[in-house]
Order: sequence, then structure tokens, then C-alpha cells
Amino acid sequence: MEASPAQVIQYFNGEKQNLIPLFQRPYSWQRANWKTLWDDMLVQYDADERSAHFMGTIVSVPARSVPVGVSKYLIIDGQQRLTTISILLAALRDTLDKNSSDRIQEVYLTNRFRDPEDTLKFVPTQIDRDRYRAMILDRTIANDQSLMSDAYNYFKNQLLTGADLNGDPIDCTKVLTTVERALQVVMINLGDDDDPYLIFESLNFKGEPLTQADLVRNYILMRFRHSMSSGGEQERIYKSYWAPMEGRLGNNLTEFLRHYAMKGGDNVYQRGIYAATKALLKGMSEPTAVEVELTEMAKFSEIYAKILDPHLETTPSIRTCLKNLKILDVGTSYPLLLRLFEARDCQKLTDVDLEQCLSLVESFVVRRAICFVPTNALNKLFLQWARQFPEENHFDWLLSSMSAGSGGRRFPTDEEFSENFKKSPQYGRGYTRYILLRLEDSFGHRERVDLNNATIEHIMPQTMTNEWEREVGEYSESVHLRLKDTFGNLSLTAYNAELGNLPFIEKKAKLATTHIELNRFVLQQEKWDEDAILRRAEAMFERAVSLWMGPTIPRSVETLDSGIPNDIGF
Repeated sequence: MEASPAQVIQYFNGEKQNLIPLFQRPYSWQRANWKTLWDDMLVQYDADERSAHFMGTIVSVPARSVPVGVSKYLIIDGQQRLTTISILLAALRDTLDKNSSDRIQEVYLTNRFRDPEDTLKFVPTQIDRDRYRAMILDRTIANDQSLMSDAYNYFKNQLLTGADLNGDPIDCTKVLTTVERALQVVMINLGDDDDPYLIFESLNFKGEPLTQADLVRNYILMRFRHSMSSGGEQERIYKSYWAPMEGRLGNNLTEFLRHYAMKGGDNVYQRGIYAATKALLKGMSEPTAVEVELTEMAKFSEIYAKILDPHLETTPSIRTCLKNLKILDVGTSYPLLLRLFEARDCQKLTDVDLEQCLSLVESFVVRRAICFVPTNALNKLFLQWARQFPEENHFDWLLSSMSAGSGGRRFPTDEEFSENFKKSPQYGRGYTRYILLRLEDSFGHRERVDLNNATIEHIMPQTMTNEWEREVGEYSESVHLRLKDTFGNLSLTAYNAELGNLPFIEKKAKLATTHIELNRFVLQQEKWDEDAILRRAEAMFERAVSLWMGPTIPRSVETLDSGIPNDIGF
């Protein structure tokens, strides 16, 4: 990175072209901004030659990938200031004598004897290009009340009718000298290894800073030939690939780009998305190669949209798996999910195999959560599996890979799963309601049961009463301490507020009117004590162990689809 003070006129000197990224925000400075610039400039108008006005920072990056034409620079911050200075130069051109006018036109505003695409020294964003082109090349000011046209008229009016700080008429030649001499900026030119986003974070921006997705878009589009009018190569690429991704993913586009860059197994932080994408495309010298990669990116964006919105998936069983993973909020698994769905799209993985792989991911996450295995290893694990992704036998490979871990990487065995499911407190954790809902859903209700408003109910209440101490028995304090928050004592109900600390017999009476199958075991009990809680926990575990497979030798699809027994005490 090179940072140095410079006169702003340097951006218009020499044979170069400064480009505002395609489809960037349009010109937005208004009268208050123009007046501030004009007033600041008038302070320098009669000042000492060593005096200068600092306009802020301008950040640019060379567009080295464009193989022909003049040197091009992508302006990634400073768009509004450079646009305004170029409009002021156009107004000066149209008020000064012919010699001065020609000098401004040929030295500051255009590159002489160049192809039409390279003629302008400064090229604004797409929505402003035709208007600006007419202003600079045709010397025609649009009568459309646009901010760009209004800015030109403001400066021209000041030049023709305005007065300096002494009340004397404006000397336009002196204004030009002031622009050339006294307006300074900090010029930051980024190199290939610099990350513009880090620069943004260190500067004081008055406008909206660019996101990582903005930077990636601008970098990709600059790999294609720009056009000063509509219908160019950049516009085709934007409309064919990038705009559909923006429409498809909206505010999730930046996170998609991160997971897309991670699908090969490399960890990418949110601040490093632009750098990772640039590294991916750096070796592609031809625009055709970049377009191939962009085609791939657009294809993966469709997969990512399904992960975020499972309703887009057409296969019901896979749609259900995606809904489950979305509720569990396992974003760390997304790079692996992208690889799995890509394999399905390439017909290397059947729908049945994909469903089993997704179920395995859910099982891995659920078992670890119930067994209190820390989550800090999940990101590395899913990245490792994305990196090692095979060409075939995906389910067997994934099960084997998950089963190979130990310690913080382990896939809890049935024994560990059983111990924690039955005896460890689970209430108050993020996944507990999800586990109960999945257990309830596994009964396959003949009549639809609305569980949207169902909440977690403690059968033995969280706060003991005299009636409950007698109900639980001699060691009620110990039983309450050990088992009140375990799955054996937890259920679902829509009447949580009504149940509270009611005695067991009264709770049963209220629960009898519900259709929630998890309560059936409770209704069959005459007494609710340690023995009843542990027996219910055992029955729930038998269902849970069938829902969430553990580390074992690969099982066939037939075994996995064999169903869950219903005769386990519920």
C-alpha cells in the first residue's frame, strides 16, 4: 500500500482512467456539499501558495487485469469528491477562454487519440455515465434536474455571477489555478496484497462503507472490459451472474461468498472474503476463465439459497433435513453442505444418500450438544471434511470420518449419549425444545398437531411444594436437584402457565386433553418419582438413539429407513 499527500488534480493528469465501479451508488452530493467545497476553495483563492485545503482520502486499486487501453484505476473510496471536481472542471472549461478551455478538455477531462472506451479520464458509475459522457464529450448539460446537472449549473453560476471573499467578481482563471494548486487529498494506492476493507475500517467515512460483497463484485466486474454506454461486457456479466445472486441471496450474499471460498477447506474470516476471492481469481488471466468461475459461483448460490430457505428444495425428505439443520443453526457446516449438494447436482450422490448425509450431520451436532462437547472444533472439522470430500461412497466416508475423532472432535457413542440424555440437565439450553419437538414429531401423528406455541413443561416443577415433596418421596430434595432438568422430566404443552406447581394428579387432568404423544407416558403413571422419571428417560432415549445415529460401521439405507419402534412405553 502506498499512501501520500497529493493534489487532487493528479487524478486527472496523465494518460489514465479512473473508474467508479459498475452499478455503484450514483452521484449523491447536493447543494450543501457543493457550497462547502466552493467556500473552502475561496479560502485558498487569495491565500499563500503554500496554503492548501485537505479534502480527505481517496483509495484506488490498479485494474491491472484489463489488458488493453490506458492505465485504469478502480476508485473504491472518494467517488463523490472526484465526480464533483470533474464537474467543476467542466464548468471552468465552459467559462474560460479557448486556450484554457482546450487545456482542461485535453489534459484533465479526456485522453486524446484514444479509443472511445478510453477517452474519459474519469468514468462515473453506470447510472450516471450517459449523462456525464454528454457533459464532457458533447458539452451538453441534461435538463433533467439530476444532481450531476444541478452541480454543473451551481458551479457555473458561481463562476459567472459569484464574488470572492472581498466581494469582487470571480476570476475563473484564478479558480482553475486554485483547483490545480490548493486542493489536496491523501492518495492511497493499494497493491495486490492489500485488503481495501481493512483500509475502510481505519478511515472516517461519512457515507456507507462498501461491504466485502461490494468489493468482490467490483473486483470481478473489473476483470471484464467496461463500456461507457449500456450493453457492454461488464453489464452483461453483471446482469447474467451477479444481479441474480444479489436477488437470490439479498443481505446473505456476503456470507455466501465466505462459505463459497471455504468449500475447498480453507478457513476464511469475514474480513478476508475479498482477499480470498481475489486470490482465487488472481491466476486467471483471461476473462473467459473468470466467467467460468462466476458461472460456478452462481450455481452454488442456488444451493445456498436452499440451505437458507428449505422451501426451495423440491424433495420433501431433504427439505425436512434442511429445516432441521436451519433450526439448529449450524452455519459451520455450510461449506460441507455446499459440497454435498453439488455432488447431488452432478449425479454423484442420490437423493437418498444426500438425505442420509444430512441426517448424519444433524446427529453429529445433536449428540455432541447433549453430551456437552464444546463447539469450538466444529468449524475445523467441517472444513476438514469439505477439503477431503470424496468422489463416491459419501455416506460411508462421512460416517467413518466423524467416528474417527476423539476428545473435542468426538462423535459421542451410544453409551455416552445415553448417560447424558438420561441423567444430565438439559433444560435452558438452545437446542432442548428442538430435541423435544423432534421426538414428538417422530410419532407420526395421524392428525396434525400444532406445536408452534408449545413450550417446555417440567412435570416435577422447578420449585418444589409440600405436595410434590410427598409425591417424590423420602429423597425428594436429591431427586429434584439431579433430575428436574433432565429429559425424563421435560415435556411439551400449550398450557405451561396453567400447570405451574400443580400437584401431579391435577397436572395429569390438564394434560389429558392434549394430543401431544410425549405426555402419554406421564398420563399412564400413578406416581411421579425418581423411578418414573428414569423409566420415561429410558423410553425417550430409545426413540432418540433411533433418530440420531452414532459412530458405528456404515449401515445400509434399508437399516436407516427401518423406522422407529412405537412400543417403547409411550
